[in-house]
This record gives sequence, structure tokens and C-alpha cells, in this order.
Amino acid sequence: MSLYVKFIWFTFATMLISSAISFFSMNAYYDQYLKEENNEKNMAIALSFAAYLDATASEDIEEALDVFGDAGYQLYVTDGMSVKRYGGEFRDESIDGEDIQQVLDGVPFNGMSDFPREIFVTGFFANELENTVGVSVELDGKRQALFLRPNIGLLFKELHLLFGGLAVGIVLLSFLGMLLVARLLIQPITELTEATEKMGTETFDVPLSIDRTDEIGRLADQFLMMRSRIEQSTLKRKEFVHNVSHDIQSPLHTIQSYLALLQKEEVSEKERAQYFSIIQEETTRLSLLTNQLLTLSSFDAEAIDPLETVPVDQQLRETLLHLRHAFEEKELGVSAQLSPVNVKGNAVLLQTVWENVLTNAVKYSEPGGAVDIELTASADGMELVVRDEGIGMSPEDVQHAFERFYRADHARTRSTKGSGLGLSIVHEIVELHGGTAEIESEIDAGTALRIKLPTM
Repeated sequence: MSLYVKFIWFTFATMLISSAISFFSMNAYYDQYLKEENNEKNMAIALSFAAYLDATASEDIEEALDVFGDAGYQLYVTDGMSVKRYGGEFRDESIDGEDIQQVLDGVPFNGMSDFPREIFVTGFFANELENTVGVSVELDGKRQALFLRPNIGLLFKELHLLFGGLAVGIVLLSFLGMLLVARLLIQPITELTEATEKMGTETFDVPLSIDRTDEIGRLADQFLMMRSRIEQSTLKRKEFVHNVSHDIQSPLHTIQSYLALLQKEEVSEKERAQYFSIIQEETTRLSLLTNQLLTLSSFDAEAIDPLETVPVDQQLRETLLHLRHAFEEKELGVSAQLSPVNVKGNAVLLQTVWENVLTNAVKYSEPGGAVDIELTASADGMELVVRDEGIGMSPEDVQHAFERFYRADHARTRSTKGSGLGLSIVHEIVELHGGTAEIESEIDAGTALRIKLPTM
């Protein structure tokens, strides 16, 4: 049920419940307090009418009774045999003969106070002869029973306070009910707000007890998912900053050390050339790391312009030639089967993919191992598979390998330099070109990276 529908139902239910409570409260109040009071008030009016009629001349009695009827009272006058009505007829004129005789004998009839209880003061409005007060009166020298009750118009005037109380009760109870409903609706939003504010201080363990199926419940579920992702991202970012700081600090420290050595006069020309070579190597390493960071940050725009025809096989040959020294240094055997393949894309970005893939193959291969590179073309596109016989990855590492800032188990890779950006860069570039990248790996059994791209 949506929050909108739920709010409508809550409002309707609140109004209904408050009306029912006010309804029965007013009925109980009438039955306990007003019913007897109403009977006594009308009995006093009936007695005053009887006294007036007793003092009225015979020829004026009929006119007086008409006046009473016009004043808002229904009168039923009987001697037990004949009946006269003034001010309107009763809906139900059934009454026990003993009650009539009782009135004729001079005993008042308290029908209003004795009338059966009904829902919402309906006894007050019941236009029945039994719901009257009766007194004895002498008309034309003959004893009569006079039964009296106010008509409906007069009753509504008398009940304005009761209806006012009913209206106030409905409004007050509805207001209290809506306050409760509003609190129930706002409470989870308050929890979400507090949890969001805590996220600003990188506090991700604020509990949320929101178990709902409406929009707020879905918002809470999405918030928990988002918070989990932000928490993971924050942890990876901190780890990434630590790794990158180490990777930057290490070459900088080396450069500073060798620059200090170069300032010494006793350094020979051979040593000086060796130091310059080391400084250049570390500078290249810093430049590569910086380029990787810049490449990664540029993907947020999700643009691969300019598009051009890129000969993938040729780029791979150039990359293998560029990395020839790295392969020879580890004494790695290289097998390359490259079919001619052209794709539409950004040549610079694709070149970055091949460099990262092959550099990883070299980096994580054991000395004396082998790297197999196979590029094939089909009607659907091209496929590049790079297999090595290196240290491999665990299933968990494979699952997270393409995530930014992620590095595999440090206990197994601490001797290998890197920032954890290479595969993330590969994955994002391949996706920008409409392709896919997959990893198959086992610990100590090597890794196979499979890249598929649509061809022209």
C-alpha cells in the first residue's frame, strides 16, 4: 500500500473512530445526565400548561391548546375514550391504557425518563406517545390526560449544546488521532535523517528499525543499500589513499636520497649515471601512477570521443614490443596469436587497456612462467584472452577485481607494486566501448582475462 493511500485510509479511519467515540460519548452523557433533566423540564412545562388551562374559561381552552401547539409542542389530550391532537400527530400513539388511567387519576407520567435507551439519543427524538410526559387537567369540568413533548424543531434548538459538544469532540479526537498518525509517519523519516547526518561523519552503524512496505519502507531499503555502498567505497578510498600515498612516497623518497648522493663530490661518473638512471625510473613510475589516476577520473563523463578506427592487433604488437624488457627481465615465455581486428573507439583509451592487461600479466607471473595472448574475430565482435601462470586470485578477489581502489590479498601481493587501479581502468574503458571484461582465476594456477568488444 502506497504512502498516499495509507495516509488517506489513516485520515478516514481517524475521522470515523473519533466520530464513533464522540457519538457514543454524547449518547452516554445524554442517558446519564440529560435524559432525567429533560423529563423534569418538560414535566414542569406540562404542569404549567395544566395550571393555565385550569384557570382558563371554557370558550378559550381550545384556542389556548392551539397556541401551545403552535409554540412547538405536540399535545395529546384524551379522557380514555376520545382523543384530540394539537401541534402535530405522533408517529406511534400506542400507549398502555393503565398509563392513561394513571394520569387521569392524578399521577404524573414520566415517559421521557423511562423511555428505553437507544443509540445516539434517538430516544430524545422518538416521536412516540410513550416518549412524553403526562399530567391530569380539567377541561370543561371533565378530567383529561394531557401528554406533551416538544416537536422536532424545538428539540434541535434545545440540543445545540449537545451537538456543539459532539462537533468539538470529533475535531479534538481527530486532531489527536492525526498527531498520532503524523508521528507514526514522520518517525521513520526522523530515523533516516539522523542516520543521514551520521553518515556525514562517516558513521555507518546507526540502526534503522523500519519495517514497512510503503514508499518510506522502500526509501529505507534504498538508504541501507546506499549506505552500505558508501561505507564500502569509503573503506576502499581510505585503503586506496594509503596505497597510493605509499606508492608515491616510496619513489619520492628514493629520488630525494639519490639527489642527495649526487650532490656529493666524491661520487664517480659511473655511480652518477647509475643514480640518474634510478631517478629516471622512479620518475617514470610516478608519471604512470599519475596518468592512471587522471584516466580513471576522466571516466565520469562517460565519453569516448573522438571515435576512430583502431587496429587492435597492431596496438597489441606495439604494446608487446614496449614491454619486451619486462618480459625478458622475468624470463617469461610469450605466445601471441593475433588475428587482424579493427574496432571503432578511442585509440588512446584502448591502448591503455592493452598496457594494463599485459602489465598485470607480467606483474603477477612467477619468473620463468608463460603468458599466452590470443586475439580472435567473429561476426559478433572481437575477443582477447590473456592467460598467465601467475599467483592467481581467490573467488572473492575475482568478484571485486574490477572495483575501484580494490587490491587483492596483501599477504600474497605485498611484494608487487601497484595502486589497485589497473583492472578498474580496463573494465570502465571496455564498458564505455560497449564490451565486457571477465576474469577466470585460481590461486597459484594463473589467471585468464577475457575481453570482448563489438567490431565495426
